[in-house]
Amino acid sequence: MKKISTGILLFSLACFAWSDLMKLSEIKTGMEGEGRTVFKGSKMETFNFRVLGIMEKFVPNKNLIIVELLSPELQETGVIAGMSGSPLYIDGKIIGAVSYGFNFAKKPIAGVTPIEDIIDTLEYNRPVYSIEIGEIKLDFSQESNRRVVGGVSAELLRLANHSPLDILKPIQLLAVTRGIAPEAAAFLTPVFASAQASLASSRQLQVRPPAAERFRLNPADAVSIPLVRGDFEYSVSGTVTHVDKNNVYMFGHPFFNLGTVDFPMHAAEIISVIPSVQQSFKLAASKHMVGRIRQDRFSAVQGELGSFPYMIPVKVFVKNRNRTFNLEMIDHPLLTPALSYVSLMNIFMSDFQQYGFHSLNVKTRIFIENEDNVIIDDLYSGTASFDEFSSLLLAVNYFLMNNRERNLKIQKIDVEINGMETIRRAEIESVLLEKNVFLPGEAMNLVLSLKNERGTEVQENLSLRAPQLKPGTVFYLMVADAASILEFDSRLIRSSYFPGKISQLIRAINNLRKNNRVYLRFFVPSQGLFIKGYEYANLPSSIRNVLTFQRSSDDRSDLAFSNVIEYQYPVPTQVRGRKIIQLKIRETQNE
Repeated sequence: MKKISTGILLFSLACFAWSDLMKLSEIKTGMEGEGRTVFKGSKMETFNFRVLGIMEKFVPNKNLIIVELLSPELQETGVIAGMSGSPLYIDGKIIGAVSYGFNFAKKPIAGVTPIEDIIDTLEYNRPVYSIEIGEIKLDFSQESNRRVVGGVSAELLRLANHSPLDILKPIQLLAVTRGIAPEAAAFLTPVFASAQASLASSRQLQVRPPAAERFRLNPADAVSIPLVRGDFEYSVSGTVTHVDKNNVYMFGHPFFNLGTVDFPMHAAEIISVIPSVQQSFKLAASKHMVGRIRQDRFSAVQGELGSFPYMIPVKVFVKNRNRTFNLEMIDHPLLTPALSYVSLMNIFMSDFQQYGFHSLNVKTRIFIENEDNVIIDDLYSGTASFDEFSSLLLAVNYFLMNNRERNLKIQKIDVEINGMETIRRAEIESVLLEKNVFLPGEAMNLVLSLKNERGTEVQENLSLRAPQLKPGTVFYLMVADAASILEFDSRLIRSSYFPGKISQLIRAINNLRKNNRVYLRFFVPSQGLFIKGYEYANLPSSIRNVLTFQRSSDDRSDLAFSNVIEYQYPVPTQVRGRKIIQLKIRETQNE
């Protein structure tokens, strides 16, 4: 492996003229040079620096050049967020990129990633980032969805904090938002330095350069990676380090260290530098797309001019306000779920919260290439309704994009939202039957009492048929909401089974129970098995022993009860509560 790696590295370096590059071995303490960056607009400016030394083995097989930046502007601001990737030159030769800063430093002292490591990002020997989801139970309860949201947030933060030293951190990439509420962006705030772009910056997005300059970037130019773009935008911004033909190298440290990726690469413009005691930053704005990001490695991010990535179209229609949001999101198994959450929360925060909406009718379709559509159609009510649905969509996208079978392609996501300024909730107050012994198939007249949020009781008359069971069989009727049914099943089924095929996963998602339904389930005591998502009731001991022997404990669970049949009754509110009634099949006509 070492021979192959060395050969690729030598080939990569051979693509550059060594007269333009200075090797790490040539750099000595006390050397001085010139750095380049953009402080305002698109004009490149220079600043001086002095080499303080070399930090050897910063990480295994990686060294870091330590420099002091001597610019008067930087003496006031310190190392600036958004400055990542600014190239440094000695005697006209590039030595690397400003990439790391020291916590609480009184002087603008920075870590510089050597140019040899930066151009080595063309080495395609690291797999695409993937997530192991085998230990996660698939149930889509509110509690489970919140755990997934928290897990995604923690993973993003872990990937962003990749320095082995507490005092030395990568210079934060600048988060540039346009039309995004701070509350919605808070999900990503710990990861990036935050700045709210002005209205002037959003207008600059419409300016198109001359055709000859449309797909051009130069060292020290501001560059951005839009994660979400369209009617609002969330981008991260830094600086170009080096350009060789169509290859662009930037940042001098990873974005998330994700390996091979496919993200948009846009030119950017600096509006101003904002001095801050906490963290000075460049206020930036994305401009036109110039290419795609292809590599996200430890020492740099590498892009390609003139080619474009695949983006997932997202359309959100706010029905009661007759307003449509058209967006595009990057396609990535970790970032896409996070961005779907941020995007929905932004729409809810900006368009609904100011009007006091507390109930949401939501219809969502996720179109997947060569698979059935994922459909979510439900009602959410209460002060947490925004977060409940956004968390569900994050979890659904997370499980879809990290399924065990293969990489899937989401063709588009359509969301229709109808908001109401009232709480629509009801509790199951009581369930009354005229008797508790029935013939098989006999009509069962049931009175269901629901108490709404104002304390008003509403009665519903329902008619069911007793299950076709043997005389003398004891059975149960459970009348419950979706969450209570899920909780009941989770306690009985101790399996960590996760669907192995995409079609099975989509079936499980499309069969999710709804908040605006009352579920009526007949079940009986039974000695059965739950295996890979399917229930096997009343098995003969011989078959049960064979199945138990052949299956691992992870994909099977013993059953104490078996479901006979389940009905659902739609209601105009979100339902809560559970009632269980013990019943019996009549043994004789005279019983």
